[in-house]
Amino acid sequence: YHPKDREALRQLQQIPGFSAAMKAFMKLFQENLIQGLNMSGKVRLGPGQLPEIYRLLPPICETLGIREPELYLELNPVANAYTFGDTVISITLTSGLVELMDEEQLKCILAHECGHIACQHVLYHTMANMVIAFGSDFLGSLLTSGLELAFFHWQRCSELSCDRAAAVCMDGSETVAKTMALLASGSRLLADRINMDLYMRQAEAYRDFMDDSNFNKMLQYLALMNQTHPFLSVRALQVQEWCKTEEFTRIMNYKYERDISRIPQKGLCPN
Repeated sequence: YHPKDREALRQLQQIPGFSAAMKAFMKLFQENLIQGLNMSGKVRLGPGQLPEIYRLLPPICETLGIREPELYLELNPVANAYTFGDTVISITLTSGLVELMDEEQLKCILAHECGHIACQHVLYHTMANMVIAFGSDFLGSLLTSGLELAFFHWQRCSELSCDRAAAVCMDGSETVAKTMALLASGSRLLADRINMDLYMRQAEAYRDFMDDSNFNKMLQYLALMNQTHPFLSVRALQVQEWCKTEEFTRIMNYKYERDISRIPQKGLCPN
């Protein structure tokens, strides 16, 4: 978990009215509706259906120690991926995302979405997305502006945890940062030509800009307050810096030791 994720969730849970809103959501929430919409309007991927995409998912689930979710492809030119559900969890990739990204970048996105499952974000994310999409029509008088803004804030913070999950699955921050730059540019043709050193320096310059004055911080918060994701360069820089920490090193050492223990011993010492 990213520490901001934990803190934002704690603050969300302490807001007056959150418990009542959660109870109302669980009463109104019909998971069968989501399943029906998935099955009727999307393409479910599997070993026999677009296997070149599906095969990226099982190794990620094994690495993160989660049960494999359902995986769907949705017709939507906007590059996006999202995870919904409670007892039956599904990940949806849009056609725009699949067309934009190469295999490694798709794997990174799937690892990020699986991070939401590993971090147990999915139920709250589903609630947040419905609250944001339908507002007072969904929860009526229980929804306050403070609660809505708190959902936005927590969603942004939760994305930072999932970027870390993606970095673990991708063995570092390089692909994660490149994926952020690709999403920022929106061009597969230009993706390989993006100078990542300059992009990361741009992210550092933005951080310095934010630290320069409280006025700058206020303006950027106003620009971000109704967004579900942090700015892309911020995410790239944060995950790059986390991959230099002892915490990341410990996690990767455990991952490598676990992977080696699964290899038959005769394979390690060939005759």
